[in-house]
Amino acid sequence: MSVAKPVIEYAKTIKTQAELKRSVATFRRLLKYHKPYVHIIILVSFLCILRSYLFALEPIYTSQILDEVIILGKQDLLLDLVLRIVFSVLGVGLLNFVIAYIQGCFSQMIARDLRTDFYSSLQKKSFKFFDTMPVGDLVSRSTMDLQVVSDFLRQWISIVSNAVFTIIIVFSFMFSVSPVMSLLAILPMIPIFYFTTQLWIKTMPLFRKMMLLLGRLGAYVQQNVIGMKVVRIFQREQEMEEGFKQVEEIYVNTAITAGKIQSKYMPSAQAILTLGITTVYVYAGLLIASPETTFTIGTLALFVRYMMRLSFPLRDLSMLSGSWVNASAGLDRVYEIIDAPVEIQDQPYGKEYVIEKGKIEFRNVTFGYVKDRPVLKNLNFTVQPGEKIAILGATGSGKTSLVFIIPRFYEIDSGEILIDGINIKSFKLSSLRNQIGLVLQDVFIFSGTIKDNIAFGKPDATMNEVITAAKQAKIHDFIISLPEGYNTIVGERGITLSGGQRQRLTIARALLTNPRILILDDSLSFVDAKTEQEIQAAIEEAMKGRTCFIIAQRLSTIKNADKIMVLDNGEIVEFGTHEELMAKRKIYSKIYQTQFLEKAPEEILDADG
Repeated sequence: MSVAKPVIEYAKTIKTQAELKRSVATFRRLLKYHKPYVHIIILVSFLCILRSYLFALEPIYTSQILDEVIILGKQDLLLDLVLRIVFSVLGVGLLNFVIAYIQGCFSQMIARDLRTDFYSSLQKKSFKFFDTMPVGDLVSRSTMDLQVVSDFLRQWISIVSNAVFTIIIVFSFMFSVSPVMSLLAILPMIPIFYFTTQLWIKTMPLFRKMMLLLGRLGAYVQQNVIGMKVVRIFQREQEMEEGFKQVEEIYVNTAITAGKIQSKYMPSAQAILTLGITTVYVYAGLLIASPETTFTIGTLALFVRYMMRLSFPLRDLSMLSGSWVNASAGLDRVYEIIDAPVEIQDQPYGKEYVIEKGKIEFRNVTFGYVKDRPVLKNLNFTVQPGEKIAILGATGSGKTSLVFIIPRFYEIDSGEILIDGINIKSFKLSSLRNQIGLVLQDVFIFSGTIKDNIAFGKPDATMNEVITAAKQAKIHDFIISLPEGYNTIVGERGITLSGGQRQRLTIARALLTNPRILILDDSLSFVDAKTEQEIQAAIEEAMKGRTCFIIAQRLSTIKNADKIMVLDNGEIVEFGTHEELMAKRKIYSKIYQTQFLEKAPEEILDADG
């Protein structure tokens, strides 16, 4: 199955008619973000009124130059009229600058609020959300999508205000000069407005579809780039390219459809505007030819200029509608993340309990990532305070799932998990997770100093605490051998460190929080035998009196555990000490005899004496 299929299927779900209603709802929701800044909107609107007024004055002065100065020869009026034109033009320019500056600040403040809500919502999402959401898609939503929203916010208030006030002010001036000519001038604007509205209604959903497709296409390309090594290894370049072409074809066909609609409406609007101007010219010519008329060449020039200026707001509104298409599509993608349900959150009765002993009980626990497809089935077991439990099982048996539901990274489907007799749902999430240390197999190192990485889970840790944790994880000697020591900058994902060094840093990070419960998800997988022995000795000392779960495949780790849990297809098939399970001669015994005996005979000989 093509990896592009999800994107193609997504394209089929975008219904253009439904997108129009969504766009209106999206705009209403965006207005809620404007409420804290109503004073700015009022200020911009006032400045737009002033700008529209000055914008309408310049044609009046120009017409007076034609009639009074050029035709009647009143040269003494020229300087005054020119200064008025300069004043109005400079005033419009100054107001444009002030409005642009205010709206720039305004757009950034709303974009900041949106980004804050977006990022805050991400912090509350469960692991299940991130399991299904491509990283590239999230990055695209938080950057590109919010940028197009900011671009729209930077202009929409001034464009709408300018359109409304310009039409009102200009038409008022026109009507005061000649009501009949005003009606002739305004009549073409009605069908033009109609065509513009129809164009927006028909093309907006198509452009929204294009924007939504671009977001998914960007995530698809990022996935391809990140996984390029895998693509090359399995020689799937052609399939990836074909998938891209299929999505691109949907995008291009949508763009062509929108282009056809534009080609139908735009010439019609232009023709009507030209016809309207021609009608004004003809009527004005008849008036000027009449010996009793007071209609002048300057008045004709005034009306023509005003007609052109009445078309500017319609043009700007048309451009704004295009900007809104992009912004609304981006907003919907942002809202989709913000509105995604928070599956795991504090219960109203949640408290900050202190885990004093670390006793853990599973009672009839069932869990699955997908409904009716359980990964863990009816688990029942008890771990006494301070016990170290090694979890063993084939890939997909549920080992990692079991330890991830203890800190409530995922919500169980049924049953209950108790810590010191308290249901984990009764804990506040922060209280629960602060007392559980977790070291993942897939380690993650932040770009920053070694000290900051170790202290990530406890930012207020003292330097002595950081050093103690590093010593326990057997990474201190390596750190002080570096020129900058604990202030050494490590690259993104710790690329400058070896696998074993990264693993030990994350172990130090977990130990620094002094957890009552520690979970090690195959955390010794990247270290050599010598380093493993050092870390094991340190962990044995550090974990005295603490409950520990260890997912591991190495014999030394498993044999030193107090109890061993064997999982098979989400069920506990064996649970006991190494000696007890060996005596049963079932699954664990077979695994021990086959995998461990074949892979590490010398280790087994040493262990057995």
